[in-house]
Formats: sequence, C-alpha cells, structure tokens
Amino acid sequence: MGFTLTFEQTELQKLLDEIIGLLERYSDDPSVIEAVLSELKAIYQKIPIYPGIITVCLPKVVTLVKAKQLNKGSEVALRLKDGRTLSGKVLEVTPAEIRLTNCHEFGPQRPCADQAVPVDDLREVRLLTREILQKEWPDLDFQE
Repeated sequence: MGFTLTFEQTELQKLLDEIIGLLERYSDDPSVIEAVLSELKAIYQKIPIYPGIITVCLPKVVTLVKAKQLNKGSEVALRLKDGRTLSGKVLEVTPAEIRLTNCHEFGPQRPCADQAVPVDDLREVRLLTREILQKEWPDLDFQE
C-alpha cells in the first residue's frame, strides 16, 4: 500500500505563507526584499527538501534593532522619518549618527555617496543577515 502526503500535510504551505508575509510586510523596502529573496534562493539551493527549515530561517533575515546595536560592517536598511530608505554597510556608529558606505537611496533606487545619518532622523533600523542557514543550521550546510 502506498503512502502519499496531501498538500496540507507538507510544510510547503507554511513556507509560502512566510514568504508572502515577508513580501507584504517589507513591500516598501527594496533592500529588504532583495535580502529575503537572495537568502531564500541560497537556502533553497542548499536544502530544497526541507521547507520547514527554510520557513524558520527566512524571518531571521530581517531584524529590527536599535542604532546602538549595529557594528561596523553590518548590512542595514534605514527607514527615515521623511519616508526615504537608505541601505548600505555600516562604516561607523556614534550616539549621533550612523555612517554608511555602498549606500543606496530608495525609491527610485540610485547609488548615493557615503552617508552620515543622524540617529534622530531614524524611524526604524533593520539589520540584514546573510547566509542565515549556515548560522542557524550549520550541520545542514552541506557545502562545507
């Protein structure tokens, strides 16, 4: 007698719900969308048969943090009070500002010069984490 799984018995639906939720939540931020989709692709290429693990890892790509929690080299998307979004890598964080390099300003996206962003101008700081599968489930990173 054969054994079959119905769609509801798989973890695929939870994965799709998570992807859709992240896309809806961050639809205003192209840098976050790019990070989520990039990590989705990277994880899926490494472990395509484990949608439940992908579902657990994806939300961890974007983390809301305080400016003082950032470190030099962190990849961030900064939502400013005036509605603009800046993304880049942190050069320096002081109590008064976050200096970025490899900066892009959204919408429309265009490269911008290195930036010093006053902390008082921030509405939200989003830390972007790449290679989340390797960090969360190192035993499943079969390429090592």
